[in-house]
Amino acid sequence: MVSINIDFPPAPVAHVQFVKVNCKSTSALIMDSIVVALPIASFIKKPPVDAGGDPSYKELVCTEEDQNNIAYIIQTMADNGKLSLLFKKSELNGIGARINHVHPFKFLGTVFSNENLKACMREIYKDYFKWNGFMDGLGPSLTIQADQGKLGQYLNDFAKETGVTSQELLGYIQSKDWESMVRYLMTH
Repeated sequence: MVSINIDFPPAPVAHVQFVKVNCKSTSALIMDSIVVALPIASFIKKPPVDAGGDPSYKELVCTEEDQNNIAYIIQTMADNGKLSLLFKKSELNGIGARINHVHPFKFLGTVFSNENLKACMREIYKDYFKWNGFMDGLGPSLTIQADQGKLGQYLNDFAKETGVTSQELLGYIQSKDWESMVRYLMTH
């Protein structure tokens, strides 16, 4: 067994993780195993933040899995009737809980940058029950972010992602008229 000590800059945490790596080489020198000490912090990925402490719009978390979950919720709401949705309520609430960390602009950006999901939103809008359920979930999240000043800083990038101008959305944000904003996004 060969031990290799690799010097890393001091980690922000005091713990060290030991990783054993087995490898074989086709060259004349064959190593049975190597033990390398790596700081745990080297595996933790935090999104970079700007000087103000908030991530940029691009850095807001919305993974591919989050996007798939958003698409599933929107498509399920559009494709199913009220009774079917009542039977799926627990499942949809569970999926909703898994995307709760997604910023509402990232959520809406996922929906309104996809023509299929945009069409699904038009179907949801046609049904009072579905539309109110959707807005009851989205509205408070937008209001919280607006009250914390977390919408204006992302407005230009969100508008670009959804294919509208920030000026077209600014009035909705200032008046916190989320329903009209979503209806506007559906038609543009």
